[in-house]
Amino acid sequence: MKKLDQKVAIVTGAAQGIGLAIAEELALAGAHVAIFDLKLESAQSAAAEITKLGVTSRGYAVDVSNSKAVDAAFAQVVSDFGHLDILINNAGISMVGPHIKDLTNEVWDLSLGVMQSGVFYCMRAATKYLLPQRSGSVVTISSIRGFSSNPGRVAYCATKAAVIMMTEVAAAEWAPYGVRANAIAPGVQRTPMWDVDAASGVVNEERVLKATPAGRLGDPKEVGKLAVFLCSADAEFINGDCITIDGGLTKVPIDGIVTRPE
Repeated sequence: MKKLDQKVAIVTGAAQGIGLAIAEELALAGAHVAIFDLKLESAQSAAAEITKLGVTSRGYAVDVSNSKAVDAAFAQVVSDFGHLDILINNAGISMVGPHIKDLTNEVWDLSLGVMQSGVFYCMRAATKYLLPQRSGSVVTISSIRGFSSNPGRVAYCATKAAVIMMTEVAAAEWAPYGVRANAIAPGVQRTPMWDVDAASGVVNEERVLKATPAGRLGDPKEVGKLAVFLCSADAEFINGDCITIDGGLTKVPIDGIVTRPE
């Protein structure tokens, strides 16, 4: 039997990048997967690929910053799949470059809406199903920028720090019900989001590669495998933790990942 055989998982922001990699690894471990993404076509396309791995997968158009939309989507997933066992809070946006003096209200509000309020809305929605059944696992994707600051990313860093503490609170509240909450803090990953930032010059990939002891960027599949472990019975006594997966990047000094202004 596979580690997550017949479990039902929701993965937010799962049409590409880390979210899609996590969804694929969950499926390979036997879980059925609900794909949440802003665009229905993208979510359904990703779900079609996941289905090829031998599990059931469906795509849903969900704006995680909208609490009513989140509640409705969770209810639909439970109706479609029969139950819920796993939530992966992954949805995120990349806003790299503007320093605090130039950051607009719109960027700030959007970042917090997706990466902090969205995590809360999904956590709260999940409790309606996980706590009564007295089982389940919630994994939230934070970042090394949740505890290691990065100029030009105040909103991103703030949200990623917040969800680590939210995870700790959730773990303490849910443990008596047999439900666990953990977080993952990836370092720099080879994702479409990173490639766009690197191509536009707002991040310096060569500098990151030189500073990372492992000498390479992370593979999103590695984050997926870690998520599978945290959701499995192998990790049943791990609760409230944030596990870093960054090739050693945060263990050495580094300055100026984001290019400096002229």
